[in-house]
Amino acid sequence: MTARTLHPLLTTRQLNRATLARQLLLERADLDVVPAMERIGGLQAQEPASPYIGLWARLAHFAAADLDRAFAERSVVKGTLMRATLHAVSASDYLDLWPAVRPMVQAIRRQDRAQAPDAAALAPLSAAAEAFATEPRGLSEFRAYFGDREGMDADEVVWRLRRAVAFIHAPDAVPWSFGRRPRIVHAPAWLGGQDWPDEAIAIERLARRYLGAFGPATAADMAQWSGLAIGRLRPGIAAIDETGGLRRFSDDRGRELLDLDSAPLPDDDTPAPPRLLPMWDSTLLAFADRTRLISDEDRRVVIARNGDTLPTFTVGGVVAGLWWAEPDGSGSRIVIEPVRQPFDVADARALELESERLAELIGPLEPAVYKRYQRWRPGRGI
Repeated sequence: MTARTLHPLLTTRQLNRATLARQLLLERADLDVVPAMERIGGLQAQEPASPYIGLWARLAHFAAADLDRAFAERSVVKGTLMRATLHAVSASDYLDLWPAVRPMVQAIRRQDRAQAPDAAALAPLSAAAEAFATEPRGLSEFRAYFGDREGMDADEVVWRLRRAVAFIHAPDAVPWSFGRRPRIVHAPAWLGGQDWPDEAIAIERLARRYLGAFGPATAADMAQWSGLAIGRLRPGIAAIDETGGLRRFSDDRGRELLDLDSAPLPDDDTPAPPRLLPMWDSTLLAFADRTRLISDEDRRVVIARNGDTLPTFTVGGVVAGLWWAEPDGSGSRIVIEPVRQPFDVADARALELESERLAELIGPLEPAVYKRYQRWRPGRGI
């Protein structure tokens, strides 16, 4: 008996609407920043503007000052988590998720680095780094403090420590709260010394967070989002199943889909209004099979050769092109670049209104946001 006959079938369109609903992209939500971050599973944040634009796309009454305040009050933090990339998440989620992803982050190695500290050498260095970073420190301070210890290259030591220790980025009084030169601080010192859950509990919480934000999805999808191997995720999935909190479906290729028992599944004819999404938006990074949101052909335009996931817009719930910001007098204007056409009049007007609203957000802060990535625009090297 196949998975298709064992479990109810969900079409690609149904999966699309489920993802959009859980990511607050069918209708903007009337939520504060912290519960919104937890609902959507956080937002990738190596570009400072991206969490702001991601929340703007999802919340009914969002202002940049709302997220500034959350970072300053330490209820939302920025640190290395899923896929060993920077994410903005609630402080509670950071504490829950770090023990789950820590072995994956620590296992990353640089190529051709003969002077990398081994585990025995790294342990005392990590303890020293935790003590040194009870207040925010710049990377130059770390290099000076740890330079040339036992003949090891200072840059390599700091690179390894940033993956061995739970560091959070301290916000600055700049647009988007973070500049290009991070100041990092030990998470327990920044958040008040809370205890970490053990790894097994953390993995279960990670699985719950993922399925609530992106389900129904395969175990391979969860692995793609988290950066953890499927084998490491299975005990967390089993723990949810043991409580009766897991349900299963299959997709049109017969693959098993996992989901939380109480999570919403909207009708497949639910309207999906156009949305403008930031670089590295979670909806495009959370699945091994991304066809519920973007075709394989369009994906080659949206994701650059080096992996940069460009700013996109959706029509009818799927990616329909790229957008770019350009200075316009004292503000900004949004340029829409479709990868397929045509749009009907209603969608075109909705995109125009969304573009005007986004320009109002970014104009006072960074009118040419993502300018450095425009080399990947079609016709400019992509």
